[in-house]
Amino acid sequence: MNRREFLKSIAAVGASVSLPLDALASAPDSVIERAWSEALSNPTVFYVSSWGTLSYGVEETWPQSREQLFGWAPVQNRQAMQALAYESGQFAAFLERAWIEREDEDGEETVHDDWQSWLNDLSGEAVDELIECANGWLEEDADETDWEVATLRGYTEQGAALSYFRDDFPCSDLFNIVIVEGDHPGSTYYAAELRMSVEDANLIAEAEGLPIRFEWSGD
Repeated sequence: MNRREFLKSIAAVGASVSLPLDALASAPDSVIERAWSEALSNPTVFYVSSWGTLSYGVEETWPQSREQLFGWAPVQNRQAMQALAYESGQFAAFLERAWIEREDEDGEETVHDDWQSWLNDLSGEAVDELIECANGWLEEDADETDWEVATLRGYTEQGAALSYFRDDFPCSDLFNIVIVEGDHPGSTYYAAELRMSVEDANLIAEAEGLPIRFEWSGD
């Protein structure tokens, strides 16, 4: 096992590692060994629900605004609105509705083929008004769709565990960890699941000398 890469992966998920993430790539092997020993003495904990769902934290902070959930900055100009639309399909739909409603209100024949060209042609005052609306949208509580997207991208506690065990953890088969991305057609349940008891998983982690542990979340 590459200890350097393992330490980088748990640091990226938010675990406390004795070295900064950006220093792990270039630190001497002797320093990596010390960091590994410290990680073993203070292993990273993942929490397991009664269904086996893995999370990095015990529970999600609910509710959160869209701005908080995704870490998005407030919109300040036209370019920021365009960038946010590329990040969020929901915000792109918001802009599309604004475009359609505005041109309907004007009572004129539609002159733009899409919201992008409409946004590019907006006057300064209209852009300011739309920026205010966009920031109001960011400050709203995230809805179910937002949380689903955030989980897939690793922004939620469940999503952080999903991303880690799907993309970075090299021993998922050893722990019988299964990645679920929709447990049936149309499902929006995305998670990493531990398919063994917490007690057995911890025995394996200890035997393998891995700086991770599992705890029941109590739900």
